[in-house]
Amino acid sequence: MNTAVGWIFDAYIQDEKAVLWLRTDDDAVLRLTDAYAPSCYLLPRNEDDERGLLHLLQDSPHIKSVALEEKYTTLGEEEAKRLLHVHVDRAVNYRKITGVVERLPHVEALYNTDLLHVQEYLFTQLGVAPTSKIAIDYNDEKRVNALKRIDDSGEIQPPPFTSFLFDLHTDSIGRCPNPRHDPITRLDVRYGSEAHVLQGREQAVLEQFTSLVKTYDPDFLVCPESRTTVTYLFDRVKCLKQDLPLGREHAAFEDVKSLRRWLRGRVVLDYGYVEDYGIAGLVERSRFSVLPPGIAARWTANRIIDSRNCYELLKRGHVIPKNTGGYAYIRTVEEVVNRDRGGLILAPEMGVVHENVAELDFESEYPHLIVHDGLSYETVTPQGVSRRDDALLPHVTKQILDRRLWFKRRRRRYDEDSPECRWCEQRQLALKMILVCLYGTSGCCWNRFGNVLCFEEINRRSRETLVKTKNFVQQRGFDVVYADTDSLFVKKKDTAQEEYEALSRAIRRHTGLPIALDHHYKFFLLLPRRSSSSMNMEAQKHYFGVLTNGNPLTRGIETRRHDCPRFIKSFQNELIQTLFDAETVADVYAAGYTRAVNFVVETVNRIMKAEIPLEELVVSKTLRKPLSEYTSLFPHVSAAVSLAQQDIAIRKGDVIDFIYVNARHRNPLRRVAPLKIYESAYYDREKYRSLVLDAAETVLSTFGFARQKFDVRLRGRSVQEKLFRN
Repeated sequence: MNTAVGWIFDAYIQDEKAVLWLRTDDDAVLRLTDAYAPSCYLLPRNEDDERGLLHLLQDSPHIKSVALEEKYTTLGEEEAKRLLHVHVDRAVNYRKITGVVERLPHVEALYNTDLLHVQEYLFTQLGVAPTSKIAIDYNDEKRVNALKRIDDSGEIQPPPFTSFLFDLHTDSIGRCPNPRHDPITRLDVRYGSEAHVLQGREQAVLEQFTSLVKTYDPDFLVCPESRTTVTYLFDRVKCLKQDLPLGREHAAFEDVKSLRRWLRGRVVLDYGYVEDYGIAGLVERSRFSVLPPGIAARWTANRIIDSRNCYELLKRGHVIPKNTGGYAYIRTVEEVVNRDRGGLILAPEMGVVHENVAELDFESEYPHLIVHDGLSYETVTPQGVSRRDDALLPHVTKQILDRRLWFKRRRRRYDEDSPECRWCEQRQLALKMILVCLYGTSGCCWNRFGNVLCFEEINRRSRETLVKTKNFVQQRGFDVVYADTDSLFVKKKDTAQEEYEALSRAIRRHTGLPIALDHHYKFFLLLPRRSSSSMNMEAQKHYFGVLTNGNPLTRGIETRRHDCPRFIKSFQNELIQTLFDAETVADVYAAGYTRAVNFVVETVNRIMKAEIPLEELVVSKTLRKPLSEYTSLFPHVSAAVSLAQQDIAIRKGDVIDFIYVNARHRNPLRRVAPLKIYESAYYDREKYRSLVLDAAETVLSTFGFARQKFDVRLRGRSVQEKLFRN
């Protein structure tokens, strides 16, 4: 008997067995197998049909066993039903058998047939989520005998999985490459701190690539557009008839019939997901969904939530119905209109500087409402909410909510630049997205158990909570400046931060939901919509202010945009600080505004004198689709086309850095220049002046700022000369 301790990073079904891949704690890779026979449950129409089906199915050559079991077939069901549990001999025969059985007149319904084989194995047989730490016993043939989960839920650092990053390039520029005609001209690879650029003859490049993969022996292969990229690589290898193994299970080239067979022993991940959430975040997603990392990263939120729901129900003695949508109730239009209202926004007083404002934010309000009020797919009906201790949605939500909050609080113990802080952040972000989607898909028609009434009830209680909180704080003498769904902005003259914190604790006792002082503003200003036709309408999450520590904080304006040049962001932040460098609101309107306008003048002068370093003016924008699919030459698309014309490979997901050089040119390709190939220090001063004035107008428009005075051709004069001439 052998024993290993490690983490499962892949699992799949192969013929009549399950295959597990582990990264062990002594930095080795272990491949183990386990017996597996797929199964389903069927509900006979009556007792006579039950007896007939037992005899009929027991005589089938592909059915290993049939047994009677009692299971729950629907959520909220009080009594279990008698079902036949059918085990099929091999996965390859499963669909044929279930297809025949489903058509039998004696069968009312089939269950568990929507699950992947690997899901059934992990849920009902292994009982451990991939990426979990385990101690596993196996024999000399590397067959699993027993395993035990080791609790590593308190670990911050992710398991020691290894990653190999790569990207391929072809000589197909400006169009979709065809693997039958377009060879791979270059492969960029990176493993840890080591980077390689492989180029030259295609066969040699591919040989070097597979040699590096074999040398580094990674668990994860990470690349942009992972499925498309790896499929292209596989197709090229087949076209060239090269025997180049990429997986850990080597087979002769003629035996490699599928991409999955070629990659066995390694997991392909999309670079975008790894960049956003890291391996730590992927671990949380995999453990939540009880899915191998490759599937967990690829599946949509609705599917991974469905996976977790099914796992929880199977543990409770349920069977899983086919996914035909969740609960549906016939309602009148009036009932729909009355219930389906979404979140609540209390209209603010716009264009006014508010002093000493506290932002009170409910922490994960919707998940807390689900848990606190027992809102679930099966508990919300047209007659109201019938609480159940075993309600599914609150049970799943609470586990993830508690874990996310644990990582958020744990993160505060570490320095911001530490890897521990980064791992905590990646984990809590991955869990946050799951929580958001648990609420968002609660009424989704694609959710197997979805109930639109549950979704509407969560929103209704959120609105009630906001109104209840508003009334509560007003009764204590606070003014409500603004409220949006799960946050309130309140103020009261001469109130210290400690009093606002005491208020948040009182609200928590009053509502039963956690709320905290998120920010404390010295000055705060809400902005209207930009359109002149809607100047009296609020713009949701469109505000800025300066905190009591002097730092600016903004929402919904230029500094929050990813494609805003660094110089414009710095300018706008400094403009806000200049405006609010005052002791009172009256000082802001008088001296603060004057200083702010002067700062705008100084900045425009610097722009027009070409004093700004080029790197501060770079605009960065991501290509959201392949270059060939764009029908309009937006600035970043024009820059990408210019790069492609220089034989630089461009693909979906690339971040394009460019400079405006002549924004009014007739030819869109001449309006911008890609930073990567731009060798001049020249930039379009008029364009960047316009961007500065846009940012200034956002901040100062409510004070009477008129950019029209600046909208003239300066022709060598300074801004001061032009503004104050005559």
